[in-house]
Amino acid sequence: MNNYLPDKRKRSQTLLIVEGNHEKNKLFWLIFKCFPEINIDIDNVWIYGTNIYLLYEDIVSEYGSDWAEEEIDVDLPFVISKKQTPDNVKYKYDFTNIIMVFDYERHDTNFSEKKILDMQNIFCDATDMGKLYINYPMIESYLHLKSIPDAEYLLRKIQASLQPGKRYKELVEKDSVISGIIDLPHRIDDLMNKNFGVTDIAIREKCVEKILSIYQAENIEQKLEDILYNVIEDNRLKTLKYQLKDWINKAGYIHNEQSYWQYVRNLFKDIIQHNIYKANYIQNNLCESEIDKYKNYFNCIDLTQILNIQNSVSENDVEGFIWVLSTCLFLIPDYNWKLISE
Repeated sequence: MNNYLPDKRKRSQTLLIVEGNHEKNKLFWLIFKCFPEINIDIDNVWIYGTNIYLLYEDIVSEYGSDWAEEEIDVDLPFVISKKQTPDNVKYKYDFTNIIMVFDYERHDTNFSEKKILDMQNIFCDATDMGKLYINYPMIESYLHLKSIPDAEYLLRKIQASLQPGKRYKELVEKDSVISGIIDLPHRIDDLMNKNFGVTDIAIREKCVEKILSIYQAENIEQKLEDILYNVIEDNRLKTLKYQLKDWINKAGYIHNEQSYWQYVRNLFKDIIQHNIYKANYIQNNLCESEIDKYKNYFNCIDLTQILNIQNSVSENDVEGFIWVLSTCLFLIPDYNWKLISE
């Protein structure tokens, strides 16, 4: 798979195109916090706002219905910015790397095996027209672990008849052992905003950063009080302090002398490992998980072959199924393998 470490050219920027708010404001915001080595500016994360099948139609509108067969050099930043920000159009040459993250969404009325195969085949190089990562069945698949480690994840699948996407989200919320920890920064932010009247976004962000950087349980009450001093009224400070202490203790990371950011960084590594082994199983029907072959498994992943298999096994609406697989997190080892092997 590609390693798209940014070069030293003037336009050394990476554009990340995602489907919705969850991807930008929860998942990739957290990834960039936990992996600060990744040189992607959050302002260069564009929310497309709808699915891959409509993006396909936008490309057709610009380049014609035969764009894939004719191997036309598609300028994705131009296609998207022309539609969303016509007064500030961007072009492919403005970026060193272009990455896309979209959902499989077989249940969508616009689903087409040809369209999604065209997209996966054409967009295979981040340094050229862009690289596409597809989540099966949708973005929430990265949360679909029932334990850490989760031996059952290798065979986890959902019925193709599980429609609409809301039903899969509900299933993940019920099953996931990690959704609570992933959501902790946003829960703290909401608590301070809605329950304690801290309306200044910058102040909340600064507090959340400091609160989740605490890595020792000793004197945690005093540490929280120091962070919140002059932010919360004295008569309410005690209530918030104890609420936060309870959440942090229940999350558990502090008892291993880890900050939240350190803990979630390692958690992402675990999630990626599960999905590398899963991709190897789907692609090669091999239940191998030898740690010394881990990098080789990753390098042999063929996203088009996996898509072809997913299309095949999910074709029957009644008996078909979709392998649960998150490929979007592969952008971390694609960026730099050392980020998950250290």
